[in-house]
Amino acid sequence: MAFTLGSIPADVTNLKLVIQASDPQGNGITRASSKAAAFDDPSTPVATAVDIKAKYDAKCGTPSAGSPKVFFKYFFVNTVTGEKSGDVLAQAKLTGE
Repeated sequence: MAFTLGSIPADVTNLKLVIQASDPQGNGITRASSKAAAFDDPSTPVATAVDIKAKYDAKCGTPSAGSPKVFFKYFFVNTVTGEKSGDVLAQAKLTGE
């Protein structure tokens, strides 16, 4: 499982990326962003894919055919001012095992 930002801010000085995720959810669940919790330390935003699978699995469990959906919420925090960006919501679904 890799996490890739569509774009990053022009200046990432003092910015940290916080990624939150739900535990694996069943196919019938359509909204679980409110269940998202941090599973890793904040990181510096990068334009490349970041492998989050090991840390996600350790904290939230491994997605499976019975619970293939993961709901994500991510945002940026300025470490100097404390300012937080708006939440961005996303969803991923396990395909194949």
